[in-house]
Amino acid sequence: MSHVHSTLRWLARLGYGARGLVYLVFGALVLRAAWHLSEAEDVHGTLREIHDEPGGAMGLAALAAGLLAYSIWRFVQSLLDVDGHGVKPRGLAVRIALLVSALMHVSLAWAAVRIAMEWGEGRSQPVQHAVSQILSWPGGRAVVAVGGVVIIGAGVAHFVKAATAGFRKWFDASPGAMWWIDPVSRIGLTARGLMFVGIGGFLIYAAITLHSADAKGVQGLLEWVQQRAYGRLLLGGWAIGMMLFGTYSLIEAFVRRVGLDAETDAKLMEVGRT
Repeated sequence: MSHVHSTLRWLARLGYGARGLVYLVFGALVLRAAWHLSEAEDVHGTLREIHDEPGGAMGLAALAAGLLAYSIWRFVQSLLDVDGHGVKPRGLAVRIALLVSALMHVSLAWAAVRIAMEWGEGRSQPVQHAVSQILSWPGGRAVVAVGGVVIIGAGVAHFVKAATAGFRKWFDASPGAMWWIDPVSRIGLTARGLMFVGIGGFLIYAAITLHSADAKGVQGLLEWVQQRAYGRLLLGGWAIGMMLFGTYSLIEAFVRRVGLDAETDAKLMEVGRT
């Protein structure tokens, strides 16, 4: 195994672990909000909560490094197609989703660094601000609507992966371990899929109404659920699902098959020499 190959394997495993920790804490905070009927936090709020704990700044910096490692792995998965998705429409859609995931986690890692270094926390409503800017463009309504459709597509992909147990082919685990890994993974993926579908749906609604205030990020979506009938129960159930998604990510850190074929490995070694 080449040095590059080994390094990428560790980057991937550290990245999956960092993502898992973020979603475990995030789910726990949402569960607390549901239990106490307090304001729900989004993922950035989760990072701020971590920062406010003793030694939180150092822990947040380490978490940022892990999220950056995950981003690098996602870039490799997308651009070098190490999982063999190919160039047919379905495969390209998966690779584009991986690329978007890489960019999202770079942004999350940067947010963690900013909070750890106390450089500010950013805008309180980043999604609404972005939608407001885009709606002012020529054809901005269509751009927002397409963005909503793409995000809903990501949610549906999570549902399909959960329903078909598409994660199994990547897991090196015994049948006994898969007995409990399977339901944890299915529920976690479904919960995260619901988040994407909700955010995408409100983006489409904002495109229809031409009101950026109708767009909702994670925090806005959680607050909307909180205000529904039985919102406390719905939010609590969803929070448990997100904690299971965090557990699913931690499982990936240990048992996911992370490999490169010989051709990709040779390409990476060539890049490393240039």
